[in-house]
Amino acid sequence: MQIYCSTFFCEFELEIEKIKNKTIDPICQAKEVIQYIELKLKELFKWLKKYIFNSVEDEIHFFKELKIKITSKYILYKKILEIELKSPSNSKKLKIRHLKKALDICYQFSKKDKEFYKYFRSGSSYNDHLYFIRNLGKQIINSDVILINFDKKLCTSHDLKLATIIANDILEIYLEEKIEQISNSCNTKHSAVKSKLIWTGTKIEMVELIYSLYYQKIFNGGKVEIKEIAEEFSRAFNIQLDNSIYRCFSDIKNRPDPKGKFLNGLSLNLDENINNEFD
Repeated sequence: MQIYCSTFFCEFELEIEKIKNKTIDPICQAKEVIQYIELKLKELFKWLKKYIFNSVEDEIHFFKELKIKITSKYILYKKILEIELKSPSNSKKLKIRHLKKALDICYQFSKKDKEFYKYFRSGSSYNDHLYFIRNLGKQIINSDVILINFDKKLCTSHDLKLATIIANDILEIYLEEKIEQISNSCNTKHSAVKSKLIWTGTKIEMVELIYSLYYQKIFNGGKVEIKEIAEEFSRAFNIQLDNSIYRCFSDIKNRPDPKGKFLNGLSLNLDENINNEFD
């Protein structure tokens, strides 16, 4: 397995990069990538139908770590193609609304199976034998990505779901960058004084702070949207948040308790420094 898969996936990644470098047009790029992946999926599945894994560990490794390299890209580019084909062509405002709707669909996916989502995000492996071993008698998740899930001998109950999570992660970044590009092209230049403060912490730390202030109703008596607060923080501290606040907050919610790691650290640090001043 190792020899075949190493060669297969190495060649696959190189060819995908070649296609991506050929054109910057997202529709042409997506169409060519999809066409290539469909050929490679058929090739991989032909091998998989005949191959017998040497151990349970090998089978888990294939479906959890290897197969998703190709299936996640297939799902990603199918989604990109659909989004780009349906994108309004004559209005930047409508384009942004269209992209934000697609972004929201990505965020909602993580809520469909919170248990498995947390399992993957936490790097767990205790249920791998249930999720990533083929079982012909087990219900396979239905999907419109027919090419991926047409045979129970070629998939497990959760490898497609894992591939979709990975595809959505990349798609979220793609959509956020597109929204930012369009938004920046819409904004008129002005002579406002730029803040000299630069946030040198992480985005997720800022999001934790923003949501804490939002829930505490610190601004405008609570009559303000979370996105408005994020926009002000972005300007004040020279950090681009955009719609990544929702993804970061989703990660915060999926943490084990306590959720407010950054805020707890701030509190402890404040107490320590105040006490040191009086020592």
